[in-house]
Amino acid sequence: MRLLIGPGGPSPVANTLQPLLAYPDFRALWWSTLFASSAWWGQNVVLLWLAFDITDSEFAVSAAAAAGLAPMLLGPVGGLLADRLHRPRLLIGAQALGLATGAVIALLVTLGWAEYWHIVVASGLVGLTMQPLMPTRFTLTIDLVGERRVSSANALTAVGMLGSRMVVPVAAGALIATFGADVALWFSAAWYLPASWPLLRVGEARRSPRSAMTAAPAEIAHGFRYALASPALRALLLVTVLANILAWPVIIGFLPVFAEEVFDVGAAGLGLIVGVNGLGSLLAAIAIAAWGDFRWKGMVYLLATVLLGVALAAFALSGGFAFALLLIFIAGLGGSGFGVMQSTVTMLLAPAEARGRVLGVLMVSIGVLPGATLVLGAAASSVGVVTTTAASGLLLAVLTIAITAVSPELRRAR
Repeated sequence: MRLLIGPGGPSPVANTLQPLLAYPDFRALWWSTLFASSAWWGQNVVLLWLAFDITDSEFAVSAAAAAGLAPMLLGPVGGLLADRLHRPRLLIGAQALGLATGAVIALLVTLGWAEYWHIVVASGLVGLTMQPLMPTRFTLTIDLVGERRVSSANALTAVGMLGSRMVVPVAAGALIATFGADVALWFSAAWYLPASWPLLRVGEARRSPRSAMTAAPAEIAHGFRYALASPALRALLLVTVLANILAWPVIIGFLPVFAEEVFDVGAAGLGLIVGVNGLGSLLAAIAIAAWGDFRWKGMVYLLATVLLGVALAAFALSGGFAFALLLIFIAGLGGSGFGVMQSTVTMLLAPAEARGRVLGVLMVSIGVLPGATLVLGAAASSVGVVTTTAASGLLLAVLTIAITAVSPELRRAR
């Protein structure tokens, strides 16, 4: 007990673990998210590797990545469903789709029948199981733990998701190199099996109050109106758009190209790059969870975004694999701070009855990512992946600093 409670009150360890220890339903949701994230990360790495292996084209890899991210544009629909329907059942249904998709594409690869268009379709379906349902996971989290613990709970969720990002891609890369992509796909799909059963015990007794049911378009429009009327949310959404244009296409779509063409480290090296980035994200999420209900959440969000941009630019210009691993680790620190505080600040600024819809607006802002991935992919094909990544990272850092200077509402957001 001395580890958890000291003379001055609860220790950082207690602050970090409190949502898991005190809320059994959140604990079940956490395990489910961990397993679902493991499936998503494994499938993402293998599918993008297959896209590059089949086509030998940076643009083809970016197109496959964009297909997986396109379902983000359904964020408002997912947010509306999160406000209306039974959230655990929504998640179970999505994970069943992921399992079916994973089994089909794994079978095609095993039989030697897989073509590039199969990879693109599978990537889109896998994205459909994860991206539009993020408002459901976030709103269910705040319902289960309350506003005071939501920052730590979101960070713990990120710990699980990013821990899987650190381990599963490394394992998937090793499986590709040792046994082939078919075995890696079966391995990735298998994670959906334990992802659903914890949700069977999760209820919604503490669900947020709901407004009167009106027509779906009107409810979605209400989410947009509220988000755009708030200066802090407007600034947050702008930074989100910039990061998803300039940073995340690199992390999601370009790492196979860096592994193969820039550093010449193959599939195992790709798994290491993604895993080290995940380690940085994991450690940042643990730190945020330990801070508990701290002030200046908006400022942490902004500074983390600047760090992400600078680290990606330096990663592109590093010139050596060992130094690049350090820089992609630092990018993971910034990316985690960006991601955890993005959803946390959004939920705390939105009214309880419309959180799902406002989070849906956030998903639309993230939804620029597929198009940006295609544009940056075309730029990488034209001027090279190193130049494209360095320019994008520096531009993100400069623009975020400018937004920080003119957005006191977001800087002060708690």
